Amino acid sequence: MTQREDVSNSLSLKVVGYNIHSCVGNDGLYSLERISSVVGRLDADIVCLQEVEANNLLPGRPSLTRIWSRCHCDDQAASIANLSGFEYHVFVPAIKSLVVGKLQERHANVSRCDVSGNHDDPDWVEEQEGETKASGTDLNSLMGRFGIALLSKHPIVKLRIHTFQRYKKKTLRNAIACLIRLPDGTLIWVANTHLGCHFSGREQCQQARELAAFVSSLEQDNETRGVVVCGDFNSPPWFRSMKVLRDSGMCDMFESPAAAASSGSRYGGTFPSSCRLLGVPTCFERLLRLDYIFLHHSGRRIVCKEVHVDDGANSCVASDHLPLIAVFSLH
Repeated sequence: MTQREDVSNSLSLKVVGYNIHSCVGNDGLYSLERISSVVGRLDADIVCLQEVEANNLLPGRPSLTRIWSRCHCDDQAASIANLSGFEYHVFVPAIKSLVVGKLQERHANVSRCDVSGNHDDPDWVEEQEGETKASGTDLNSLMGRFGIALLSKHPIVKLRIHTFQRYKKKTLRNAIACLIRLPDGTLIWVANTHLGCHFSGREQCQQARELAAFVSSLEQDNETRGVVVCGDFNSPPWFRSMKVLRDSGMCDMFESPAAAASSGSRYGGTFPSSCRLLGVPTCFERLLRLDYIFLHHSGRRIVCKEVHVDDGANSCVASDHLPLIAVFSLH
């Protein structure tokens, strides 16, 4: 079991953040099985995934959703959850997309029925099967969904979604938060996001302000244990977006005492994953830090006791990012 108890009877919760690059590895190969192998090996309670696709299941018509992806007819979140042993999952796309030229994509807005998964939130009952299947041959019917997902071994009892305001003509981005019920009844919010990638950092800063407000709005009471926030923030530590989040009360786990006590790099370099194979010196890894796990404080009821980057051989090939792992103690 992944739900553990230490000598002080506190609960231990392992959370992973992982940008899976649409299941396309550094070798250019598309492999759901390889990503699922990495996720399964990490033996986490909760996994937050970014760059996840769910393509329409049209017979003989696999979709190419993003220009870096490959043609397939997979619901990646559902497949990874099944292959790596997660009973609950939710997939929330930010856009629908279809590659229509060499470097050209056609995007469309998503709707409530594009959200999918296996969870216990009565406010998010799935639409009838006939309403979610694609039909026809128009561009919209061929579009795949692209966004973020959360996998959990424990029930997801609430789902909250926030779509960021579009920055200029950049791709829409979003954030989700799931209230997880642990085996002893403890409740904890876990949020997942994927911020924009504007070189100036202005897009990320705008989205960070919205994310901070979204996290602060989550219902908390005496039964909840704070908010863990995972994601690909497309922001090195010195970007203003990181200051916005820190000033809002979020604690970066790689700046916590747990980082100093954990094995491996203190800087949390996760991108590009191939740098580990190339032997890039650890002192340069801070330049490659784009993925974070934050803790939004809620008293002393949840503490990070370990944080590290997984750089196993298959992790260095399966995606262009490495998984980021944090283990929390809940009192």
